[in-house]
Formats: sequence, C-alpha cells, structure tokens
Amino acid sequence: MFTSGQYRVLRTISTLGPVSRTQLVEITGLSKATMSALTRELLDRNILCERELVFGQGRPSILLGLNAVSVCFAGVSMQSDPSIILLTDLLGEIIAHKEFTRASDPETCIENIEHGIRELVAQAGDRAGPLGGVGIAIPGFVARDRRLCYRSVVLEWRNVDIVTPLEKRLGVPVFAENDANALIQGEHLFGIMRDCPDFSMIIVGDGGIGCAHIVDGKLHRGFQGGAGEISHTTVVWPDGRETNRPCSCGKRGCLDTVSSLRAIRSMAQQKGLPTTPLELERQAREGNADALHILHTAGGAMGMAVAQLVQLFDPSQVVVLLDPPFREGVFGAVLRQTMETHIMPRPDWETTLDLRETLGTGWATGAAGIATRQFLFSE
Repeated sequence: MFTSGQYRVLRTISTLGPVSRTQLVEITGLSKATMSALTRELLDRNILCERELVFGQGRPSILLGLNAVSVCFAGVSMQSDPSIILLTDLLGEIIAHKEFTRASDPETCIENIEHGIRELVAQAGDRAGPLGGVGIAIPGFVARDRRLCYRSVVLEWRNVDIVTPLEKRLGVPVFAENDANALIQGEHLFGIMRDCPDFSMIIVGDGGIGCAHIVDGKLHRGFQGGAGEISHTTVVWPDGRETNRPCSCGKRGCLDTVSSLRAIRSMAQQKGLPTTPLELERQAREGNADALHILHTAGGAMGMAVAQLVQLFDPSQVVVLLDPPFREGVFGAVLRQTMETHIMPRPDWETTLDLRETLGTGWATGAAGIATRQFLFSE
C-alpha cells in the first residue's frame, strides 16, 4: 500500500506525534528532497494533514500529523458474551461501537461480525473514512499467521479460520489474534506505554488469565504463536507444594485454577462467601479467615508467576489489569509483596509493577490496533 520510505514517515509520526519535515529528515536520515516528495504523496492521499505552525529560529515550520478521519478500522472482541465490535479512526479514537451475541458456530460468528461492521460503518457516515482493515481478538491459541485459531476452550473451536471468509465478504485485510496479544498491541500503539520498548501485560478477567509481551518494541509470539500462556503454568509454592485443582486444559494445578476470577468465585462459593470482588475483599478486610485465605492464595500464586516472568524476560514494567477491588485490596497487596520477595535483587534498577483497572472496550480497541498497525507499519 505504501513504499518503504512512506512507511518510515508513517512509523515516525505514529510514534512521536506531529513533527515538521525538518525533524523527519533528522530522524529518518533521508534527504530533504526525498522527504518533500514522500510527505507530498502522503498529503495528496489524505493520510497526512498539515497542523499548526511552529516558530523557532529561522523560518516557521508546519507540523505534519496523521489525518484521523482518512481511514477507519474495525475491532472485534470475542472475550466475553455479549461481544463487542467497534470502529476507530487512525489515531485509535472510538467512532462507534455495538454489542453482539457471541456464537460458537463459525458460520454464525462470521455473519454476526460482517453484519455488525457494515452497520457501524453506515452509522458512522462522514465521521469515518473507508474501512482499512479488521482485527479480531479471540480467547484462544492463534497461529503466527494470524488466520487460524488452533484452539479456543471458550468458543469450543479447533483449527477454525474465520479470517479468510471475512476477507472475501468485506474486501479488506482481516487479522485474528489472541486476546491478550491484541490488548498489549493496542496499548503499545495508542496507550501510555507507546514509548516503552519492553513490557509485559497480564489480564485477570472473566475468561481466565491472559499474558503478552512486547520485546524490543515488537510483540513476542514464540515459535508457534503461543508465547504468554502464563495461565497454564503450574503453580509451585516455595515449599514445593503444588495446587491440585483440575484445569480446563486437562492438567492440574495451573495458575488459572487459582488466580482467575472464575477460580476465585468458585472457591468463594464453596465456602458460602459472596463471589463478587468487592464483597469478597470487604469480607477479607473484616477479618473473615476464609476470604483472607482465598485472596492470599490467589494473589500469592499470581505474584509467584509475575516473579518468574520478570526473571525470564526482564521487562521494564509489568502491567496487571484487575477489577478495582482486587487492585486496591488484599489480592493486589499480596501479589506485589510476593513478586518483590521472589525476584533476584538488582542493584541498579527494578521492574515496575503497575496494577490497573480493566477496561470493557480495551480488547476490541486492541484488535482494531492490530489492523491499524499493519496499515501504518506493514508488520
């Protein structure tokens, strides 16, 4: 879609924000004549637009930025039911969104997604440019080529390809991605971590525990695309004791069986306790021994997993997305303390742990970011 030189310009502006032609020459190392030609072509194609004048020494400079309404992207999250479809502009701002019923049958799923995207594009009207691509966040194991879902326990899928049929129906590139990978790519492209080249993200949600890594500025996929499957690592305590709860993957003792929202609710229900994070944390604050034990077990197991992740990947930051009561309560405190206890001391610096609230549209925004990133960077 673009030349290699144009991609260099788009990557720079996407990363740094509006810049002048002089700055682009300095950053990219391209000549003034080449930069003038490249930016003129992108302006003519309406991908770039001229912003405000900047005054300094010599002649004033005009800043160039991405034209937000030049193209739009659809993001689909199948992480929950109902699922979410949304449209974003070139800067990641949400233009329109809707919910739809999540279907395990692939053909029904394809029809629902196609119908939802066409409805949103029509609804957006002049507020959005033409559809440039679609990203789909799937709760499961997705191949490196971002087409085939090898397995999704939630959707009961094995070797399902919904990408090819959707590309034929919509006439634009479509990319499928593991939901955690989609979320971290959206954060890296549009969020506060956009300037961070190395960080990990863990999501404690209704569908289980997701994890993904940005290494040297790019998503780390692993050999088959399965890097980050922290939820199915076996939890081993410092005394050598393992948990023994059965997991949906067929093993026993996975982190998902102890620290996921589903596992915490199950343990609380077995003890006759409230199952919401808010009420369970309240019970713990009031000294309920069972509530304290559940949250210490769940938070401690997560802390051990984060410590191992830090030792393996050495990220500058680890972001853990949690329900607010867990972030601010016993779960979050035990998680942080356990991680800090089991990381090898480093004299010069330490990994920052950032506990944040989960956002309902984050998965779909991240999915749209996959298509946006492909459009801007050709990755």
